[in-house]
Amino acid sequence: MAEWISSLGYLGAFLGAVLEGEVAFLTAIQATRLGYLNFYYVLLAVFLGAQVVDWSLYLAGRKGGQKAIDRRPKLQFRFNQMSAAVEERSTLLLLVYRFMYGFRIVLPTLFGVAKVPVTRFAVFSFISTLLWVTIVGNLGFFFSEPLLYGLSAVKPYLPVLLALLAIVAVLFFRYPFTR
Repeated sequence: MAEWISSLGYLGAFLGAVLEGEVAFLTAIQATRLGYLNFYYVLLAVFLGAQVVDWSLYLAGRKGGQKAIDRRPKLQFRFNQMSAAVEERSTLLLLVYRFMYGFRIVLPTLFGVAKVPVTRFAVFSFISTLLWVTIVGNLGFFFSEPLLYGLSAVKPYLPVLLALLAIVAVLFFRYPFTR
């Protein structure tokens, strides 16, 4: 029974990497800290999920990206700018795009539209994802124990902290400080 449940955990890590990213990854890492999942299997599941996303976006950009841009002439100028940046800094972007929150959807698609060669994308996507999984996974594991104990120490004060946070949010939106 426990093996079946842990299999769901790995599937959840894979799907979390496909649908979201860091939050699902760190949640799975937390499960490894608590002993429910194997750390290395989580890294593998997240790696595979991230690769599925990257390849789907790259291939979508390669197949239909230019047609989508042609249908929206206003995008052509912006695409030309971004394409020039990709050509100028392609190696760096291919290595770090996985770490660039907010660009993880745009850049693999742009790599496909800009016709970055498949083998070049494959090599750098593999390296970038491997670096991301290794760095984020190990940092998440390293900092998960202090986070767990820190949250348990704060637990008695949580209602008060949430109320204060709500009051600050209301004041912030009610009286913007941009005058």
